[in-house]
Amino acid sequence: MIERKGERMNTVWMIRNDGKAFPCPQYIYANAHNVGKTLFAAQWLYANTRHEESRQLAREMVAAWMASDSFGGDVVSDAPDSLLQKPGCLLLHEFVKAHTEEIKAISTENLDLNALCREITSELNQEFLWAQYGDVHHANEPSKELFFHISSVGFDWYKILHHFITTADFPIEFIIIVRDEENNCAESGLHLRLSTETFLAERPIQLAPPSLSKLKGGVMVREIFAHLSYGSSLRHILGDLMIDARGLANALTVISDWENQ
Repeated sequence: MIERKGERMNTVWMIRNDGKAFPCPQYIYANAHNVGKTLFAAQWLYANTRHEESRQLAREMVAAWMASDSFGGDVVSDAPDSLLQKPGCLLLHEFVKAHTEEIKAISTENLDLNALCREITSELNQEFLWAQYGDVHHANEPSKELFFHISSVGFDWYKILHHFITTADFPIEFIIIVRDEENNCAESGLHLRLSTETFLAERPIQLAPPSLSKLKGGVMVREIFAHLSYGSSLRHILGDLMIDARGLANALTVISDWENQ
């Protein structure tokens, strides 16, 4: 799972929803409002998706970008080397060389570049999450935290994350699940920080006892995580799990106690 170069090891992965992990020098980011970033993400998605529909979206986005006014006129017929020199081109040489002819054959008359950006962002977020070992904000301090950033909707990542964690060949003390609002415009950037032992436990720690929740048995960590992976916002989680104000306060206290361990 880990790629090491000398003393350095890979610390960022894109994990596909079939469990395959792709080591990356940086996480692959798409945003409906950033054409350049999404263009780069589109070519990465093209190479690593399991779906031909996603590959076709990537080809169409490149074609629409090449034909857009902001790109600088009619350049669809440009030679690959000329295309690579255009301002704002984040495409890799290998990708351009391999796919120029098929992209040039795409009719761009009815293609909407902004809509394609949204679709690429959605496809990337739905099929992949990104993981990082260590805290980017405290690079000089040793950290044994493993972050999982989830932007998909309606997919439970637990089994895939469980396998990734249990097969890792590096020490992990805490698991941090982040509902990534940056990518999917979620209503809240909710996160959950658990000890690895708690995350992997068959019986997760109780967050809200039965007296504070209408659910039999109260609310467990696993239930919160399942709602995070299914794309729920904090408001939806509270509603779906039927937690009252005291239940929420209790859950936050339990999470805070874990974070202060």
